Amino acid sequence: MALRIARLIPIFLVLRLSLETTAAPPSSVPMEERLHAHVETLASREFGGRRGQGGEKAAEYIVEHFRKLRLEPLFDGSYFQDVPGRPTEPILGRNVGALLRGSDPKLREEWVVVSAHYDHLGMRGEVFFPGADDNASGVAMMLETARCIMEAEEKPRRSIMFVGFDLEEAGLFGSRYFVEHSPVNLDALKLFITADMIGRALGGVCEPFVFVMGAEHAPGLQRWLEDAGKGSPVRVGLLGSDLLLINRSDYGPFRARKIPYLFFSTGENPLYHTPQDVAETVNYPKLESISRIILNVARDAARSDHIPEWKSSPENSFAEAVTIRDVVRILLEHRESLKIGVGQTFLMSNAIRTLDDIVKRGEITPEERIGVIRVARLILISIF
Repeated sequence: MALRIARLIPIFLVLRLSLETTAAPPSSVPMEERLHAHVETLASREFGGRRGQGGEKAAEYIVEHFRKLRLEPLFDGSYFQDVPGRPTEPILGRNVGALLRGSDPKLREEWVVVSAHYDHLGMRGEVFFPGADDNASGVAMMLETARCIMEAEEKPRRSIMFVGFDLEEAGLFGSRYFVEHSPVNLDALKLFITADMIGRALGGVCEPFVFVMGAEHAPGLQRWLEDAGKGSPVRVGLLGSDLLLINRSDYGPFRARKIPYLFFSTGENPLYHTPQDVAETVNYPKLESISRIILNVARDAARSDHIPEWKSSPENSFAEAVTIRDVVRILLEHRESLKIGVGQTFLMSNAIRTLDDIVKRGEITPEERIGVIRVARLILISIF
């Protein structure tokens, strides 16, 4: 009997090896499922709203995935960049980062940054703020972009760094510190990409859109975005960054240093900064579509001969006027659910008529744009 068993062992091992090699590898898991898993994990109570000990756990989670992908540490042999307070204060937070070196002997000295902030509001007394859309959705995108680039046969010519910023909710302190203590010369940063809240819709109603700011300062990126979004169910809505009176996310410190940037967001929604920002309410098909658009842009930036350079005088795309018109129209169509009053309705109706005329004409003057942006700000402030 023992001899017969011994003879069967090699057969068993071959059969076992065959079963193992034909089993679905981790990379076969659909992107949407991967994104969902990241968001669900980061927005769970175990991660404490990603502040304090929960924030430390989130940083470790991101680094664990960097290690699995065999990405190199970004900060002098470490994946962590401590963000200090005053000399008498302890460390306030930690940025996390990894790098993939480019294959081109010359272009590898240039860098593309793909990023997202991972912190959120934490616990406020006994109230838990999960932060699924803000900004577990962006972190999920960053990790999936890193995975797709690492697993692709085509290797990037430029170097890429993947960065998770801490303390975005505390005045962009993590990204500000990163810029002031960059691991590479800032002149070598050719494109900064970040995403903040990309899993829902502006006002809970503007489902077709992801909004992108920053291309006006590097106009060649507008074509890249157009190409990246071809065939996508999500519509890329170009907007000028001056629509917002203040820098609302981690693109701010890079914008101040005149580094070309793209900021992706679906905008504020009714669950923004509430305990109801939970993983179950994220639109995962939309999150996947936006993540693929960002992946396409990052790949283009990593392999192109040239990346559009910074222009201090913005060149706003005419498509911005179309975007604003269509968004105002959608908001007005949902005036009951959004509780839009008579005065707001009058303002929005006039704005739509003005924008219809502009779109029909096919051009917008600088003076007209100033007026459109002013009205758009009033609408957004009054509704949200």
